[in-house]
Amino acid sequence: MKILTKRAFGLFLLLILFFLGLLVFTIEYGKDAPIWAQHPSNKYYFLNGQPITAGKISDRNGEILFESVDGVQNYNKSETVRKAVMHAVGDSYGNIVTSAQVATGDRLSGWDFINGAYRFNDKLNAGSDLTLTLDAQLCSEAYKALKGRKGTVGVYNYKTGEILCMVSVPTFDPENHPDVEANPNQYEGVYINRLFSAAYTPGSVFKLVTAAAAIDKLDQIDTKVYQCEGETIINGEKVTCPSTHGTVTLKQALAKSCNITFAEISLELGGKTLQEYAEKAGFNESMKVDYIKTAIGKADMADAEGGDLAWAGIGQYTDTANPLSFMAYVGSIANDGVRITPCIIKKDKGVRSFLPDFGLEKKRILSKKTAQSLGEMMRNDVIEEYGERNFEGLELCAKSGTAEVGGDQKPHSWFVGFLDREDCPLAFVVVVENGGSGSKVAGAVAGKVLKTAVEKSVAN
Repeated sequence: MKILTKRAFGLFLLLILFFLGLLVFTIEYGKDAPIWAQHPSNKYYFLNGQPITAGKISDRNGEILFESVDGVQNYNKSETVRKAVMHAVGDSYGNIVTSAQVATGDRLSGWDFINGAYRFNDKLNAGSDLTLTLDAQLCSEAYKALKGRKGTVGVYNYKTGEILCMVSVPTFDPENHPDVEANPNQYEGVYINRLFSAAYTPGSVFKLVTAAAAIDKLDQIDTKVYQCEGETIINGEKVTCPSTHGTVTLKQALAKSCNITFAEISLELGGKTLQEYAEKAGFNESMKVDYIKTAIGKADMADAEGGDLAWAGIGQYTDTANPLSFMAYVGSIANDGVRITPCIIKKDKGVRSFLPDFGLEKKRILSKKTAQSLGEMMRNDVIEEYGERNFEGLELCAKSGTAEVGGDQKPHSWFVGFLDREDCPLAFVVVVENGGSGSKVAGAVAGKVLKTAVEKSVAN
């Protein structure tokens, strides 16, 4: 009897271990099966490490960006287009982890949890097509406008969330893969999509966050005046301004990008309030854009004081911003304070989408009144400082940033904003690494891209 009891107990223990193992496998399968299926050793999908068959990747206008048939990979006919959308589409070796070829590889190949790689007929084995929200020709214009300089350009519809332009440089022609390791300077960070996966010191574009907090928290901020003498000492630390602006209001300070005024405003607000508004703007969290998680822009100023707090409110200190997240923030300013999360997979009716469409993801970032006040000030920036003639017909609202990065390097050049047009509701971000003046360098890139966008009416 004792022997039978021991055997029954042993069998029971084995059954428990078996079902635990099955549970662990099921969980791992649900989590990682698409990754397992897309391994180059899978002979159903790959031949000599290259995809055998996959669906087409097209832009919003039906222009084919990539397709793979019987192991032969074909990209767009235009070399400029291929370079411009390389980070969105991917290269032939899966080096761009945020690209469509990698992030949606299972769906492009037609793999699913039920059938896996096995197919009953050729039709099912043909893979699934993917339509991106991008406009290939607009991306080409952005690529040309950057003129080989490292950086990124993003444009999206702040009403629908669709990303129309996404360009990251350096890039290369995926049909002529270069020797990246032999040219480290030229191709530094080439596999990084700078719009999604980079974080930069924001510089003066962060003043939009500080200004939002000031509008909400400081009494009579509309009429209050500040005095700028070009520099000031705060708790023994010097805070400088590029110019001596004299007596200025908040509106004038934003247009002139007056560091002294925003330093004083930051001290009035305090670190906890600035931290609160930075986090409302999307700092310290990743944004999920369909299949992509963005890099996290960081703001750590809750306990900052004196000169550190002053520089934090100006957009220096330890602040970093992800370009796409900041683009979404200025999009919320344009959209009466409501942020529409950007997307890159087209979800038109009749076009198969790989992601369930639960409707637009909306989040209130600012009150309607605060957003409108910021928008009016950004419009004034263009009229008074950046030159309406440089952006004629765009109804542009913008803020520039010249972000100091230390050492002997030139500052990063930022330009962010939106078009205040019902027929073309676009928000944008441009970052040119070590480009210098934000309004002159990144602003010039933005002007070319936005004029093309309006001429093409890509927002429709």
